[in-house]
Amino acid sequence: MKRCVVMVSLVILALCLTAGIAPATEEAVINAIVEARLAVKQFDLPSAKIPGLTEEKAYELQRKLAKALIAKGYTIGGFKAGLTSEPGQKKFGVSAPLLGPLFKGGQLGPDAVVDSKQFVRLFMENEVGYVVGTKIDKPVPDVTALKKLIKEFFPAVELPDLRFGDMKNLKGTDIIVDAVGCAQYIVGKPMPADKLDPNDVVVTMTLDGKEFNKGKARDALGDQWKALLWLVNGVVAQGWTIEPGQVIITGALGNMLPGKPGKYEADYGPLGKLSFTVK
Repeated sequence: MKRCVVMVSLVILALCLTAGIAPATEEAVINAIVEARLAVKQFDLPSAKIPGLTEEKAYELQRKLAKALIAKGYTIGGFKAGLTSEPGQKKFGVSAPLLGPLFKGGQLGPDAVVDSKQFVRLFMENEVGYVVGTKIDKPVPDVTALKKLIKEFFPAVELPDLRFGDMKNLKGTDIIVDAVGCAQYIVGKPMPADKLDPNDVVVTMTLDGKEFNKGKARDALGDQWKALLWLVNGVVAQGWTIEPGQVIITGALGNMLPGKPGKYEADYGPLGKLSFTVK
């Protein structure tokens, strides 16, 4: 009997290893990320806890994370793209840009004061933002159809947080699971969508009067409208509905850079200016 029990236990263990992970382990990974977000602390890489973590599984876990955070009072404020450059994708071992939700509580306005103590590792990205005017719950066929769904453009600065405990072995799948590092994002003064071609935007951002970042709209997948179309359809494919008034940001113009204390001024040319302070 004892030998039989041991053999059954080994069979169960083998099945768990073959499947890659037991359900309790997935739950533990999500709970650890939720706890880390609430306490502003690091967490272990999901890929270290889940051997063979695929992009598909990572997005499944991202949805579970969002559900867990919503249960804690978070609400969806929009969606974001990440790793929109090929070098970035190659560095983190993924085959395409990443996408994830933005939470409404992280939205800041112009002249925001950003508290660096609310971040484990504060980073910054200049981006072009979009306000959705119509509910989107099915794939959008082309850019022409997409343009009819966008109400406004705005200058944006995303403030992602890389909370990972092991930056050396960080993978794209880890970034996916943690909602692509979403934390806070600054929404500038909006402009009607028929007043500007977002591809014309060029941005220069200074820190205490010295150039900090420079980029152009086409840095995001080569074309803002194509980047937005990819992101919208990717979000819908992941089972999300994009609601009117939610915002979408399409990826970095120039570089993603570590945030530093000081006064920031970002000039987006025809899209306007944006100022904020990090303390």
